[in-house]
Amino acid sequence: MSNPYDTAKERNSSVLGPTLKFKGELTADEDLLIQGRIEGSIKHSSSLTVGEGGHVKADVAAEYIAVEGRVEGDLKGSQSVTIRESAKIDGNIISPTVSLLEGATFNGKIDMSGEQEAQAPERPEVKEEPKQKAAPAVEETPADKPKGQKKTQAKADKKSASAA
Repeated sequence: MSNPYDTAKERNSSVLGPTLKFKGELTADEDLLIQGRIEGSIKHSSSLTVGEGGHVKADVAAEYIAVEGRVEGDLKGSQSVTIRESAKIDGNIISPTVSLLEGATFNGKIDMSGEQEAQAPERPEVKEEPKQKAAPAVEETPADKPKGQKKTQAKADKKSASAA
């Protein structure tokens, strides 16, 4: 990245310089470039860039987020999050559009669904009733049938065969 102060002047941005150390809740409405150390939380309604020398220990919420430095915390971009080659991220990313460039270090989860992770309610354990064993079907063989039934059964079998 070229001189970040030149870029900030062109885009009407605020710059938190490399010697700045800030603890607390940071909110802003104009573009913001962080070159120093921030610890706490950041809520932003515009573009936020963590420069190569920047170190943020905070959950960050902004419209557009670009990271070139170090972030320890979750990133929530309402439009997009871009993780550049020099970035080191320890946290989750939630945004509809995420760019993770080769060379970046990322440890966390990415959610691009637009919804924060909802925990599924625990389902009560269903106890299955022990299945009853069905009594084996007993098939009557011609030997088991009374003598009169053997002939009538044979006749019925012949009639059904000829009807088919």
